[in-house]
Amino acid sequence: MAKKKLTEEQQKEIDMLIQNNKMLDKTRQEAIEKGNKTVVAQIERAQQEVIDHIKSIDSTVNATMSKSTSLSSKKKEVNNVSMFQDTDMSIYDMIQENDLNNKELEESSKQTTPTEVEWAENDLTPSETTSVNATTFNNVDGNQQYDVIPLPSNGQCYRNKVDRIPVAYLTAYDENIITSPNLYKDGLVIDYLLKSKVMNSEINVDDLVSGDADAVTLFLRATSYGPDFPIVVNDPDSGEQIDTTVDLTTLKPKDFKLVGDENGYFEYVTPIKKDKIKFRYLTRKQERQLKQVTELESYGTKAQMLDRERETLNAAIMSDKYITDNEKKTIKAAIKAMETWSKKLKEVNNSEFTRMVTNSMQLQVVAVNDNYDREFIRKYINNMPTRDAMMLRKYIGDNKPGINFDIEVQRPESLGGGSFKTFLNWDDTVFLNLPDV
Repeated sequence: MAKKKLTEEQQKEIDMLIQNNKMLDKTRQEAIEKGNKTVVAQIERAQQEVIDHIKSIDSTVNATMSKSTSLSSKKKEVNNVSMFQDTDMSIYDMIQENDLNNKELEESSKQTTPTEVEWAENDLTPSETTSVNATTFNNVDGNQQYDVIPLPSNGQCYRNKVDRIPVAYLTAYDENIITSPNLYKDGLVIDYLLKSKVMNSEINVDDLVSGDADAVTLFLRATSYGPDFPIVVNDPDSGEQIDTTVDLTTLKPKDFKLVGDENGYFEYVTPIKKDKIKFRYLTRKQERQLKQVTELESYGTKAQMLDRERETLNAAIMSDKYITDNEKKTIKAAIKAMETWSKKLKEVNNSEFTRMVTNSMQLQVVAVNDNYDREFIRKYINNMPTRDAMMLRKYIGDNKPGINFDIEVQRPESLGGGSFKTFLNWDDTVFLNLPDV
C-alpha cells in the first residue's frame, strides 16, 4: 500500500500530538507506580484519543497502546518536523482545539455539555449553535443548594447572551478535588470545580471567558472558606513583607460596557489603516493553551542562550592561563553537556524568540474587514503597523471583562502607616490559601 503523503500542516499536527502523548505517557507511568488505577484508565483513554486523532490524519501509522515507541518512530518518519520550526506558523497549528485535558474532564464529569462552536479548517466563520435561554436555567439539579451568579461580561461574549449562571456551593466531597496535588500540577483544579459546580448542563464551562470563570471561582472560594483571604505583599517603599488579609466580598466586577454581536464578537477600527477588526475574549481554556505554547517556544530561546554561553566558555578557556588542565577538562565536559541539552531543546523548538504578542492576537482576532480566513488573519497581524497593533491590544486589555483585583493594603504603624495599592494574584492556589482556624 502506498504511503500517504502528508501536508506540512498535517505533519506539524502529528508532531504536536506526539509531544502530548509523551507527556501523557509520563504521567501514566507515575500513576502506575502509585497504584492509581482510576487515573491510569483516564490517561489511557486520553492517549487512545491521541492515537485515533493521528490515525485520522494518517491511517498508515502503526499506533498501539505501547504508545511511546510507535509514536517516536512516526516522529522520525516526518523528519522531526517541529511544530515551532516555521516562525510564521499560525498558533492554530500549534494547539489542538479539542484539548485532551478537557476531554478527560468531560468524561469524568456527570454533566452533558452542548457541542462547542465548530470552526471550519481554514475559516473562522462560526457555525450555528443552539441558543441557551438567558433568563431560565435548564437541567438544574434541585437537590443541590445553589446561587445565581451574575457574569462580569453581562453575557456579551456569548451567542446566547447568558448573563448569569446557577452555581452550587462546595461540599465536603469537593475537597477531594481541592486537595488533589496532581490537579494543581496540571493546572486543572479550577476546571474540575467549574465542571462540577456550574449546574446548568446546557452551559459549556469551557466556553466561559476567563473573567467570568474568575467570578465563579471567587464565589466558590468566598462562600466555602469565608471572605478572609490571607496574603503576603511587599511594601514598595521599604521592601518589607507585610502579612495582611483581603476581604473577598469587597472585590467587584469591572464596569464592562462593550456590546457583542450575534456571535459574541466585538469590533475595533484601527487608527492608522482604518481596518475593521472583530475580536473575541479568550476563554480559560484558550489562555491555558496560549501559556503552554509560550512555554514550549521558550525552549528555543533557552537553547540559544546555552549556545551563546558555550561559545563564551570555549573562548575563555582557550586564552585563560590560570586554570589547570584538569580544570579545563571539567569545563569542557560541562560545555559538552550544555551542547546535548541545547540539541534536545531544539528538537522541540528552534526559534530564537517567543511570539507571545502575535500568538495572543491570532487567537483574539477572528476577522479583518469581514474576512475570517485564518491564513489571511495571520499574515495581516504579522504585518500590522506597530501603532495599530498596540492600540488594538490596549483596547482589548482596557475593556476586558472580569473581577477588579486591584486592592489597597494598609501599612502597619511600625513601617510608617498609610497604605499602598497592589494587585491580588488570583490563580489555582486560591483554595489552598486559607485563613487560620
